[in-house]
Amino acid sequence: MKTKITSRILLLPLLTCGAILLQGADEKKQAPETASAAAAGQQAPAYAGCMKIFDGKSFAGWEADPSTWTIVDGAMHGVGGTSRLAYTKADYGSFRLIFTARMNPVKGDHLGVLFWGNHPTNSVKPQIDNAGWLQFMPPFGGMWNYHPPQHKDLLHEHLAPGSNDSGNWHTTEMLCNLEKGTLRAAVDGVEIVRYTHPKPSERTDPEQRIIPGPIGMMRHGGGASEYKDIYVEANPKEDKLITVK
Repeated sequence: MKTKITSRILLLPLLTCGAILLQGADEKKQAPETASAAAAGQQAPAYAGCMKIFDGKSFAGWEADPSTWTIVDGAMHGVGGTSRLAYTKADYGSFRLIFTARMNPVKGDHLGVLFWGNHPTNSVKPQIDNAGWLQFMPPFGGMWNYHPPQHKDLLHEHLAPGSNDSGNWHTTEMLCNLEKGTLRAAVDGVEIVRYTHPKPSERTDPEQRIIPGPIGMMRHGGGASEYKDIYVEANPKEDKLITVK
């Protein structure tokens, strides 16, 4: 009787130890897989085919005069100063742009993205008026023309109403085709605007031309403009808004 009890007492620690060893082996097998999955998740782009061009920590790749532009909570923050524009050092013709933006505070002002205009020579006071820029204004979907001799409202097609609440974050996608002279724009997953330039092949006439140029995030009026999570795809392969389901 004593022999049986002793055997059971010795057997229990051996079984427990074996279970721990097996569990440890399983964890070792799973650990590389988990680490690999985590690494893949960190490296995966937010939008297929797009590259993040603003990292929320620095203005690398941008011209952003410090009199106007700072970084606040991961967003470029434009207010006051002498510069109305933070713009990419690279020029873009056809591109897909995806970003999140708001006014903070609004003060009756609006956001704006400029494209297909002259590359500014002075980031302290970049030229906007009469410089050939076209402007899209999220989240409500307005457009403006900065060609000479006088900038003016830009006629475009409204497919759906955009939001008038500029004080909250909204995500915008712009799909621009230089050769066709077209813009398609969506806000928060809904396509709201389409535009076709009247002379898409014009590259020289200052009153009509569209040319490759920087992408510019605009600071307008007395409000504060904020832009973050900015992605771009140069020469998009698909004529499709990828944020629209």
